[in-house]
Amino acid sequence: MDAAVDILSGKGAEEMQGNDHPHVLEVRRELHYENGNWRHILIVITDLPIDPQDEGHDANGLNKVIQHVANEAIKAKNGYNGIVVRNP
Repeated sequence: MDAAVDILSGKGAEEMQGNDHPHVLEVRRELHYENGNWRHILIVITDLPIDPQDEGHDANGLNKVIQHVANEAIKAKNGYNGIVVRNP
């Protein structure tokens, strides 16, 4: 799958910002080779602070972001091995 394709909607990268979760800025797929196997990793870019030491850290909000991405990927039948959450 091309990295410029939104795995949630199947649309091009220019439409990735239009997903329906306010804290998901981008989702892309990366391939990681580990122990002789390829792993499909979903990279989720969010505006929520991910460092627990940050004043605005919201563990529940981050969990909702991860659940949203996982559920949308499952609905779109896009398999993955893991999810990584990052800030821009």
